[in-house]
Amino acid sequence: MIEEKISRCFENEIALAVVSGLKKGVECEFSKVTVRPFASDKGVMYQLEYTVKNQVKHKNIPHEQLTAEVASLLENSFTQCVIYGALNDYHINCFNGKVKIKTMAPSKKVTVKAHNKKKEYILNEGEKIDFLIYLGVMTEDGRVVKARYNKFRQINKYLELIKTSLDILPSDRPLKIVDFGCGKAYLTFALYYYVINILKRQAFITGLDLKEDVIDFCNNVAREMGYDSLEFQKGNIKDYSRTQDVDMVIMLHACDNATDEGIVQSLKFNAKVIIAVPCCQHEFFRQIENLAPLTQFGILKERFSALSTDALRAQLLKALGFDVSVMEFIDTEHTPKNIAIRAVRHGGFNGKEFERYENFRDYLHLTPYIEKRLKEENII
Repeated sequence: MIEEKISRCFENEIALAVVSGLKKGVECEFSKVTVRPFASDKGVMYQLEYTVKNQVKHKNIPHEQLTAEVASLLENSFTQCVIYGALNDYHINCFNGKVKIKTMAPSKKVTVKAHNKKKEYILNEGEKIDFLIYLGVMTEDGRVVKARYNKFRQINKYLELIKTSLDILPSDRPLKIVDFGCGKAYLTFALYYYVINILKRQAFITGLDLKEDVIDFCNNVAREMGYDSLEFQKGNIKDYSRTQDVDMVIMLHACDNATDEGIVQSLKFNAKVIIAVPCCQHEFFRQIENLAPLTQFGILKERFSALSTDALRAQLLKALGFDVSVMEFIDTEHTPKNIAIRAVRHGGFNGKEFERYENFRDYLHLTPYIEKRLKEENII
């Protein structure tokens, strides 16, 4: 059924959806349907606007009816739907009962919120979640500690980002996941809990960090929690090696070129999914000199350098055969290091995308460290 195939596209909040493209031979009084969310005393509702020549008609429905409504329109009258979502945009095409869905980076901000509706998270307050209690984020009765609520939100935002990535990975065997620069591993423990306890899937997860005391702490927590297929190792990202391929590599707040090393290692491990939240991008700050007046102010130069760094990383991953999304990881009021790059492998080297990378690199007169390392490893 079409409804089943498109249901994941409506799992998160949307900013807008447009259903269009009448099927040949179909008679329909309206030529397009536009879907917009709005806040009501019942929570977030959705207004369907039917375009009828020079007029419009409206109908309001709750979220639980939205997927079925759009599926019915695609099944009976229309060929395509574009959804602008909080985490992804989706381009849905429907011809002869066959559905194709293309996932894109989010391009519109979701602004409508239901103020009187409690936020539903993957991990919810009131549930007694063992690792959150152990790490002091929750009390013994499942209440979130007020001072740790930002951490609780960050963990859930992270799991929302992970969720759509896990959906594309094999389900017939244990997953292999590596977390570079795991630190005290709040998010690594959350990932394990989500995959093992909620999704009921098997996985072997490894966290890597340079600090021996942090690794000892994390291994102790894993033992206390009975997280048998979770381990932590002390080591440098560049020197970390494996003999087996990896399904997913995660690197959150790996500083400066550590993100580049993580990407290089991910490619060596044939990772299917790469998720990075970079920070402290100093490399290009020292190289960009010819864009005054933009670069005459330190704060502008710093931000431009960071954006250029992530843009080149994302473009290079596209050239290496990945579908790439760049999105907000968590609100800037909680951390300025909030850009997440998610790359999903779908093919091989793309010369046209690599040329776009080279053009941007040369325009800024940059010498990216990641390109040097990829050449050293004979990846490009």
